[in-house]
Amino acid sequence: VAAQHGRGFGSRSCVGWSPRAHRRAHVFRHRLTHMRGRRERRNRAEEARFAKTRVQLHRDKAASGYCTAGDSSNVLPWASGEGLVLEPQAALTAATAAARSNWSVGGLKRCAIIVDRHTHKNGGSTVRDIFLENERLGYGLYQGYTQLGWNSDWRNVRRLADAAVGEGRTPSLLLMIEAHFGQVELKDRPMQDLAALRAFHLKHRVDCPIVLVTRVREPLDYYLSFFRWGVAFRIKEALATGKGKGKGALSRHWNGAAAAPRRPMWGHNFSEWAAQVPNLQSTIMARGMAASGAEYYGRMHGGSRPKNAQKAWQELDEMLSAFDVVGTVSRFDETLLLAADLVGLPVLTYKYNRPNQKGGYRGTNADICPDREACAALIRELAPRDHRMWAKYSAAFEARLPAPRPAFPR
Repeated sequence: VAAQHGRGFGSRSCVGWSPRAHRRAHVFRHRLTHMRGRRERRNRAEEARFAKTRVQLHRDKAASGYCTAGDSSNVLPWASGEGLVLEPQAALTAATAAARSNWSVGGLKRCAIIVDRHTHKNGGSTVRDIFLENERLGYGLYQGYTQLGWNSDWRNVRRLADAAVGEGRTPSLLLMIEAHFGQVELKDRPMQDLAALRAFHLKHRVDCPIVLVTRVREPLDYYLSFFRWGVAFRIKEALATGKGKGKGALSRHWNGAAAAPRRPMWGHNFSEWAAQVPNLQSTIMARGMAASGAEYYGRMHGGSRPKNAQKAWQELDEMLSAFDVVGTVSRFDETLLLAADLVGLPVLTYKYNRPNQKGGYRGTNADICPDREACAALIRELAPRDHRMWAKYSAAFEARLPAPRPAFPR
């Protein structure tokens, strides 16, 4: 009625609105405004808090307490047992340089930025350890897990670049970014900013490569790994307890009598869960936060599941086409080496980081999926975009691989 009379929502002069409706509209507007303001204040406060705890990249002097020799926090849990250097280094050690030369053809860089798009269950935890090891030894700075503080970090990076260009030099910076999970998605603001910085470097002839890297995985393997890691134990608990929010809680009739247990929100098994999370890998690749819904609720929220299949593929393909290296999990070493050669990453030695399956789950792929061919057929039906992504980018990666090189020490 308000629209017909050209008046705003909730106007007191709206024809046909009762006093009760007016009050409800007023309360709704007030709550909506309050929620928006509170969310904006919380985001600003979080960013400010993050900025205070970060190393100020624009300052020439070293931050106090950062990469300090003798600090036990600079030793990874497995470093001493693996014969690795235990203290931060001022320069690349002769032993590390010699070992690196056995398999790498890329030289060290004065300035480089590498961004790893860490999609769940695609080797990102191991890459994080590599980044942290390079930071621990004093070769660069790690920024990551989330890009919640991206705006402040970005201002510092641009300040460094502007200052260096003004002085006619290349910035001295190795920045290693893990883009994994959080409210700020890589494909939105961060990728736009990095593209602008690339153009800035090109315009001013600054030798500071910016490299985006990620990995894709065979679709059925991806679904099985995700299920074992974060979903299987939830279904097991739901079926065993029959209580708890979203875990098979007992519903009740109007008179209080217990009814049959509700179906767990993840379904009863792998197949039922997979049917609720179609195109899992490609969806998480574009929108990392979609992983929360798939893991904790057995569904991905509507905002992360585009309804137009062709548009979803075009957006995903456009995103991945902007990456310098799209490798595969099965070719992890080759993916790492190609990216490291582009930026001159000093330390490449690593140990596989295999996150434990949550909830103490001990099942195997055979337990989850006794008939692998049937499961493969199911995933082909449920995840056509995942298969399309895998087919295109795994083939393109295989085509660009150079001659075999010695295996990495682990």
